[in-house]
Amino acid sequence: MSTGHLSLQAHRLIFCLVFLSFLSGCSHIVQDEIRPSVFPKSSYTLSPSITIEESFPQWWQVFNDPLLDEYIEKALANNFTLKEGFARLKQARYFQNQADAHLYPTLDGRMRAESEWQTENNRKDTNKVKLELAWEVDLWGRLSSAAKAASFETLAAEDELQAMALLLSTEIADTYFQLVEQQLHLELLQRQIKTNTTSLSVIKLRFANGAASLIDVYQQQQLLAAVKAKVPLREARNIVLQNRLRVLLGQAPESASLALRQTLPHILTLPKLGIPADLLQNRPDLRQLQRELIAADYRVAEAVADRLPALKIGGAAGFVSGDFITSIFAEALATIIDWGDKKSEMEKKKAMVEENMARYSQRYLIAIEEVENSLWQERKHEQLLDALNVQLVISKATLRESRSRYVQGISDYLPVLTALVAFQNLEMDILQRQQELISFRLLLHRALGGDILNPERDTLAVNE
Repeated sequence: MSTGHLSLQAHRLIFCLVFLSFLSGCSHIVQDEIRPSVFPKSSYTLSPSITIEESFPQWWQVFNDPLLDEYIEKALANNFTLKEGFARLKQARYFQNQADAHLYPTLDGRMRAESEWQTENNRKDTNKVKLELAWEVDLWGRLSSAAKAASFETLAAEDELQAMALLLSTEIADTYFQLVEQQLHLELLQRQIKTNTTSLSVIKLRFANGAASLIDVYQQQQLLAAVKAKVPLREARNIVLQNRLRVLLGQAPESASLALRQTLPHILTLPKLGIPADLLQNRPDLRQLQRELIAADYRVAEAVADRLPALKIGGAAGFVSGDFITSIFAEALATIIDWGDKKSEMEKKKAMVEENMARYSQRYLIAIEEVENSLWQERKHEQLLDALNVQLVISKATLRESRSRYVQGISDYLPVLTALVAFQNLEMDILQRQQELISFRLLLHRALGGDILNPERDTLAVNE
């Protein structure tokens, strides 16, 4: 074929492609920066007057607890749920590599030996060695759209991993502080048992001397038995939390107790909150949804381009029975009738974009709600603790006065028993509320977001 004839064929091919492209529709434009369909206020409803600038590499270091630091670091290295996330990230990266590879030509080598018998004694041997080059020209951006979609899906997988790490770190801290609370509860119960046992001995002595009734003895015995009955439940809860923490650390449950701090920490002033719009960048789950939305939009562009004609070019060079041959080709492919298959695929992808946008916007509202709720719950819980501590002081004074009146014979034992039960229940309640206050602070750290793992792509895949 002459060069002029080949050029004529090429021009015809290009003309057909352009004509068919107008018949098939236009390309889809994707925005790489998409915002939710909601516009919240520029600040939270609770604006604290005192904040602290976070100066720690990781959020949990504000508690200044080496044991907590150690447990979280172990969990980030050994937790199997997190390892699942690493594996999904590796899959996403390999899928992205595949999508990127489709943008470039493929080169295949082929060797073939063939024998053909024309008659019984006449055999023809043919040996072929060829290199074949093929390349789909990305005329309408189908391949590049697929590659960009895969790229954003990989980024979404990284954000998913960051979200898992953030959730894991707060769950470790919450379980840890619940364990501290259970240990303190058990110690408090032992002190209450000791106090009630001493009171029972005193009442028995007074009963022997005729200064107390048998009812007083029974009432104190009942209180002592009630306090002792709380111990097994606390011990069971302690074992459950120990097992939970070990599993989060990637370990099997065992009977040995984990090391714990001796007291619950004091809540520090609030971290820097920023504005609700900051959550879009600070929270990895919101970044994940945004990138999944952009990826879905690129899938729409891929589906739109898939309806347009495809052009493949290539060539081959090699030896056939010792003769060197070369060839080139150009191939155009366009769907004439598919009964709406590709159009339905395109519309389905558009509907998926709408779904992702709704999910992204709703999750953004929930994220703002989580920050608001944790702030207000912490504020109101602080007020509750202040009220309980005042109540504890009054209860302690009431118990002291009722005991004095009972010893003097002015009143019976019932006011003492009532005051003692109220005082011991308040001690238990305050300890529980102190732990709940810490849980609300952990919820705030989770709601504000932040990256736990090293953001570098190479260091993210530490388990590869």
